[in-house]
Amino acid sequence: MPKAKKRAPSRNPLAKDSIPRSILGRELQRRINAFGLSRDAAAKLVDDAASQMSRLMTGHIEEFSADRLVKMLLRLGTNVDITLHHSARLGKRGRVKIASSTRR
Repeated sequence: MPKAKKRAPSRNPLAKDSIPRSILGRELQRRINAFGLSRDAAAKLVDDAASQMSRLMTGHIEEFSADRLVKMLLRLGTNVDITLHHSARLGKRGRVKIASSTRR
C-alpha cells in the first residue's frame, strides 16, 4: 500500500485557522449577554439551532466559520465594517485585523 502524501500547510492568508474568529465570537457573546437573551431566544434571532448557540456561548468558537459569525452579528443589529488596505511593498504578506467599538 503506497504512503499517503503529506499535505503542505495552506499559504492562504485567509485560511480558516488564520481568521480571528475568536474576536467575532467574543463580540457575539457580548451582544447576546448585553441584550439579556437566553440561548433559545438568541438562536431564534440569529436563525440558528439552540444547540449551536449553546456551543458558541460555551466557547466552542472554532466550530463556526467567520462568515457564519458575521451573519449572526448582522442579525443582532451589529454593523460589521471590513476595510482593505494595500501594503507598501509587493510580496509583503497581508494581515487580518478586527476592531470592536462597543458602546456602553
